[in-house]
Parts: sequence; C-alpha cells; structure tokens
Amino acid sequence: MGMNFARRLVGLQEKMTEIGLDLVIYGNCQNFQYLTDLFGGGVEAVIDWRSHIDMQTSEVNNIFVPREGEPILILSDQFAGHASEVWISDVRVLDRRLVQVGKYGESVNEVISDLGLEGNKVGIGDHVYGSTVVALQRTVDNAEFYAAEALLDHLRVIKDPLEIERLRKAGELTDRVMERVIPKIRDGVTQYELQFEVEYQGRRIGATDVSFPPTVGFVKSGSVPSPTPSNVPKDGGLEPGTCIYFDIGFVMDGYCSDFGRSFYFGPASVEVKKGYEALQQSVVETVDKMHDDSMRGCDLFPTVEKILDRLGYGDCLRARLGESRSLGHNIGIEVHEHPWLNPNYDNRLCANIVMALEPKLWHSGEYYMRVEDIVLVGTNTSEFLTQFDRELFQL
Repeated sequence: MGMNFARRLVGLQEKMTEIGLDLVIYGNCQNFQYLTDLFGGGVEAVIDWRSHIDMQTSEVNNIFVPREGEPILILSDQFAGHASEVWISDVRVLDRRLVQVGKYGESVNEVISDLGLEGNKVGIGDHVYGSTVVALQRTVDNAEFYAAEALLDHLRVIKDPLEIERLRKAGELTDRVMERVIPKIRDGVTQYELQFEVEYQGRRIGATDVSFPPTVGFVKSGSVPSPTPSNVPKDGGLEPGTCIYFDIGFVMDGYCSDFGRSFYFGPASVEVKKGYEALQQSVVETVDKMHDDSMRGCDLFPTVEKILDRLGYGDCLRARLGESRSLGHNIGIEVHEHPWLNPNYDNRLCANIVMALEPKLWHSGEYYMRVEDIVLVGTNTSEFLTQFDRELFQL
C-alpha cells in the first residue's frame, strides 16, 4: 500500500465545502508535495520547496483544486519528465519563458475555464506567486482570496503506509548518523565542528537535506547559571565535566526526522547520571501507555511530568520551568507539523499518528539534557522509529 491520494483530495474538498471555498491553489510547497508526491532530492531533484526557490521557475508549478471534480496540475517544462509520475490525469507542462514574456496569465485563464469555476472564493496556499494571483484577479469576477495553508493539516495528521515507511527510514538514517558522530566527541572538539559532522554524515549516507540546522550544545558543570542552556561559546573546545546535547534531523524521500540525545564527557555526578536515566525512563514509560484512543494529546506532558516527579526530577523539566507544558509535535513532510503536543491538543490519540516527543531537563550551570524520539502510534502499542542506544551517556 502507498499513498491514498483519493482520501487527500476528498478531505480537502470537504474542508473547502465546509468553509465555502470554490477553488484552492498551492504553489511549490509542503501541501503541493502532499497532493502530488513530487519532492526534491539529490541530483535528480524534482521540485525542492525547502530551499533554493530562486533557482527554479516555481511560479509556474501550481495545483488547482476545485470544490468538486478533479484537480489540474501545471508544471514548468524543466519538470516535464515527471508529469507521468503523478496520479492527476490533467497535467499541463508550460514553457518556463511564458512568465517572462507575460503570457503565463493565458494558461491560468484556460485552467479556470476548464475547471468550470462558478464561484469567486479562492484559497491561496504557500508559494503562490503574484503572477498567478494577478491572473486570477483578471479571470475570476470579484475574486475574494482566503488563506489556505492549513486546510490539509487535519489530513496530514494520519499517515499512509508509505509515509510511515519513509519516516521509519528517516529514523534509521538518523540513528546511523549518531553512531558515526559519537567517535568524533573528543577533548577540544567544538560545537561548530560537531554540528558540521552531523550534517556531513547525514548527507554522506543518504539524506537529501537536514530538517533544520543541527544543534549541539555544551553545558560545563559547576559554572555560573546562565539564562540559556548552553554556557560554552560555540567555538570553545570540549573539556571534561561537560554535558553535551544533540538536536538533529534529516530529510529522506521527502520526509523528516527529529531526534535528540545527551551525553557527558568525563565522569558524571550521581545527580546527572540519574537525571538522564530518569529522562529516558519517562519517555519509555509514556510510550508504553500510548496507543489508539488511550489518551488525549494534552495528556502526554502530564504523563512525563508525573514520572519525573516520582523519580525526583520534575522540577527540572524545562517545559514546566517555562510554563509551556508542551512535549513535542507531529512530524511528516515538515519537521514541525500540527498539532503540537500542548494543553490545547485535546483530541485522542489515533493509530498511524507519528509524533516527536522531546522532554528536556535543565539545571542551569550544571546540565541540560534532552531526549527526542519519533514515535508511531499503533492500534494496541506504539513503536519508536528512532532507536539509538538509551543507555549510552558517559563518554
């Protein structure tokens, strides 16, 4: 089983009917990928919406979705070879020079005419260029424009089987990167050097991008408390007695990972060692309680909190210190997808949701420790898609 595009189209059109939109247009963005499965990657990149938009004729790449009926997809001629790969039957390949000579509007007019658009309420998603909006204003009488970025959020929460497989592979790649980076943690290495090593190793073994710039932080134990977790300059060399935290993620086959672990360079105190054990235990015990309809999203942070209170480290939970009381977020095409796992998310857990759980412990001037894993919610149990060693801590 792969991608259920029929579910995506019907779900979007139901949302359009609910809020009264007659047409929705997405440019070269995350929702474009979700509706077409065209995404960037390596030398043979199809459409890379994550970066380098200026190097593509992406103003031509648009999907037009009517409230009823089939969508129409426009692609620039530089992507003509991929027109046959999508499920959409009406794919129109345009000469990229049409925009430059002012004739792109004629193609938009033809699309609107062929869709038989009768209403005037148009939803505009991400990365729709002004040239498209101007063409719509000239074609659709009394056009009214509305934001359409979030219309697919409720559908993207539940992952298709192929999405889960891609997320699983992204998680496996991330574990492998961490295994390769551990030997590079040595006396004198800097946070900058480790961040570079993370990205280098990820791309070397198959990542097409990073989900976000990798973060490596050092906290020297016994130092003056600071308002931010890391209290060592980015170019400062690693010394014994330092807590190290990683926050990293990669893109593979169009899907993201998000991962965190902490380590201690040199002998660690009992407080620090027990704190990291407690943090790991809080994640494992919480995931053990997670499955379809077992709890609400807003219950996840209190579950971790109660475990850490029992183990004596609840007062160091960073989310409690900052009063955000958030435990993470959903993940998929984007590294941070809705909904966030905060007190406002009162929907019950459903099978095939994939989320990143990321609790952190912070004792300013002593340590900052984070554990982050991607978790697939199942029918009866849940599964870690990132499985890097939970016991490895003191280096």
